[in-house]
Amino acid sequence: MVINIKNETGGFEFVGSRGAGEIIRKKMKKELDKGNTITLDFVGIEQVTQSFIDEFFGIFIRAFGMEYIRGKVLLVNETQGIKDTINFVIKYSKERVA
Repeated sequence: MVINIKNETGGFEFVGSRGAGEIIRKKMKKELDKGNTITLDFVGIEQVTQSFIDEFFGIFIRAFGMEYIRGKVLLVNETQGIKDTINFVIKYSKERVA
C-alpha cells in the first residue's frame, strides 16, 4: 500500500501536527496488522516536524519494538531533512523501549 503523505495531510509542503501524524498512524497500523508492506511517499513535502514523525514511527517503536516496522515500511521521495528527522525519532524511540 502507498500512503501519499501530502494528500493525506491537507496538501501542504510542511507537515507538523500530531493530528496529521495520527491520520498516517491509523492507516499504517491497519496495513501492518494485516502483514502488508507500506510505502510512505513524501512527494511534494519539503519538511516535517519531530512531532509528526513521532506520532507513527515513535509510537510504533515504543509500543511494539523496532521489528514492528523493520522491513515493512519503505520511504520514497523524502528530502534529506525528512530523513534526518525520521532517523532522530527512531534513535530517540529505540532508546526508550522498555
